[in-house]
Amino acid sequence: MKKKNNDAPPAADQGLFGEILPPPPVKKSGLLSFSYSKMSLYEECPLKYKFKYIDKIKEEPKYYFAFGNSVHTALEFLYSVKAPPFPSLEETLDAFRRDWAAKSYLEKGYRTPQKAEDDCQKGLAMLKAYYEHHRYSFKPPFLVEYSTDVEVDGLLVRTISDRIEHLGGGEIAIIDYKTGKDVKRQPLQLYMYQKINEMDPRLKEKLAETYGLRVSAVKVRQLLYYHVPTLKEYAFERADDKEIGSFWDRVLGVADGIKGLKFEPTPGERQCAWCDFKSLCPAFFGGHPHSADQLPPETEKIEALVDRYGQLKEKMDDLRAQLDVVEESLGRAAKDGGEYSGSQYTARVSKNSKWEFRDREAVIGVLNKFDLYQKALSLTLTGITKVLESDDLPEEARKKLLEQAVKKSALDIKVAKKEGLI
Repeated sequence: MKKKNNDAPPAADQGLFGEILPPPPVKKSGLLSFSYSKMSLYEECPLKYKFKYIDKIKEEPKYYFAFGNSVHTALEFLYSVKAPPFPSLEETLDAFRRDWAAKSYLEKGYRTPQKAEDDCQKGLAMLKAYYEHHRYSFKPPFLVEYSTDVEVDGLLVRTISDRIEHLGGGEIAIIDYKTGKDVKRQPLQLYMYQKINEMDPRLKEKLAETYGLRVSAVKVRQLLYYHVPTLKEYAFERADDKEIGSFWDRVLGVADGIKGLKFEPTPGERQCAWCDFKSLCPAFFGGHPHSADQLPPETEKIEALVDRYGQLKEKMDDLRAQLDVVEESLGRAAKDGGEYSGSQYTARVSKNSKWEFRDREAVIGVLNKFDLYQKALSLTLTGITKVLESDDLPEEARKKLLEQAVKKSALDIKVAKKEGLI
């Protein structure tokens, strides 16, 4: 295993933009704050690590994180019991709804309310399937959402375990929930769990508190990912000393890079596709001016693409304006549900109306006052509209909601090209 580096990092160094870099993120105790997610980000792109953890530049919210967090919150609620009975299915779903409704669709990273509503329903269905699948095998876990910080090799390493089961004799299994599409994961994160949890003195104390069991050491027997969408477990047996040693050398290599202020960008399709820092990154010309002789060979191609993009955007905006005018005229001339035929296309025109709400906080206040929050399912346009239009809504509540509501006309035109036409 690699020995820890006792050499102090340089006091200051020049960054990629010529600025003086700040000291690395080291605790007052001299320990570098570390975690698997920080390690993973540094290996993906050291400069991205710097932007996020040193410069503390805020990223755009990611909807998949919001979705995963709400599912995790519901499962934490389900298992946070010391003894049966467990929460009911509806109580578990309500825990998801409460967490989901705490932020607007924009705050969660969605572009449209409908996409957020779709994911809300997907999360509820996912949790219902999980509950029904495990209904008769629920048992109180040893620990839920267990967070610990352990000092080792000049690092203060944090791990957060979704669930820990005691298998007997001081041996444990660590379960990590996954909610995304990708389940082909390497067990590196689980290696971190094994290393840190076996060094954590608090786990021995908690075994004594929970089971009256006193052990000389805690041993991780099994580590597994639980893929909630498919109800499948991906188990990894305990890693041997060689595997852990190799992994820890990798950890210390990353830590040395951070302490040494090595924050060069590593551009690539995977790293850059969803990066929020492109405007600041020299690989994208956003953060550092380049002289003519420094421009990379692809510059001419990029400049041509920029011009082409601008030209197409202008055309698209012009066409959009023309389309709006034609759509408005068609809406006035056509009847609701009418089907019409031109020489090349056919169209079906539907005229609807939709509600829009002015003040989100005022709407929340009305829903809470009349105990309608759960009926709305979540703070989505669809959910609130259903409440407003329901027959059993108290008149006073309807009046209060209507004070915040505006009903607007909506036109839906379905167009198809006639067969045989080119």
